[in-house]
Order: sequence, then structure tokens, then C-alpha cells
Amino acid sequence: MTDDNTQDQTQDDSTNELDQIREELEQMTETAKRALADLQNFKRHSEEQRAELGIFANIQLLNALFPTIDNFSRAFEHVPEEIAEHDFIKSMRTVQESFMQTLKNLGLQPIDQTEIPVDPNMHEVLMEGEGPAGQVIQIFEIGYSFNGKTVRPAKVQVGKA
Repeated sequence: MTDDNTQDQTQDDSTNELDQIREELEQMTETAKRALADLQNFKRHSEEQRAELGIFANIQLLNALFPTIDNFSRAFEHVPEEIAEHDFIKSMRTVQESFMQTLKNLGLQPIDQTEIPVDPNMHEVLMEGEGPAGQVIQIFEIGYSFNGKTVRPAKVQVGKA
């Protein structure tokens, strides 16, 4: 009988030890799953932050370029007629058009429509004038959106019928 008791005791100890190992394995598995989920969340969050930083940098660059874009436009508005067809002026227009096309390809779009309802997300109203109420009737400074987000609102006059 002593051998049976010893054998039962050994079997109980083995069962307890096996249960304990299973419980530890289950805890370690849960810990590994949580760690993997945390790592995946960290990677996703890092990628989102990197993308946001890229967008922010692009917007900062565009804001620095807007005065140059405006100056090109103003300069071409004031080219005397007698030199408007000169090769140098034509070349400068080509450079400006190429520059603007490059920015457009990157996602920059002008906000320069008249006869549309004023939108506070796209327009900065400077004054009111004769015309259909709430409609953009004149643009003083072209605004721009970048990948669908307004980065510089258009400065406009709206109607006040």
C-alpha cells in the first residue's frame, strides 16, 4: 500500500506541476499576444506620425512659396505689351507654368472660382459688394488647397444683394 500511496502522491505532484506549467504557458502566451499587439500599434502610430510630419513639412514649404507664386503672377500682370512676346518673357512664363504644374502634381490646387457660394473653409471675406448674396464675386488673392485641405484661403469679395 505504501507503494500505491507514493505512486498516487507522485501522480498528484505531476498533475499539479503540469497544471502549473500549463497556467504559466497560458500567461506567457497572453503576454506575448499583448506585446505583439502593442508593437503593431506602435508601428501604426509611428507611421501615422511620420505621414503627419510629412504633410506638415509640405504645408510649411508651400506657405514659404506662396509669396513667390504671387510675385510671379503680379509680375506677369504688369509686363508691358511691347515686350510681352519677347523670348525672355515667354521663357519666364514657361518656367512659372512648369513650376505650378509640378506643385499641382504634388497635390496643390488653386481656389479661384467666382460665382460660387462663399465657404468659410476656403474663403476669407475681405468685403461685400453688389451681386448675389453669399456668392463670391471677386478674388483678390488666390487661395490653395493641398490634397483636399485648405492651406491658404482665397481672399474674396462676396455679394450682398
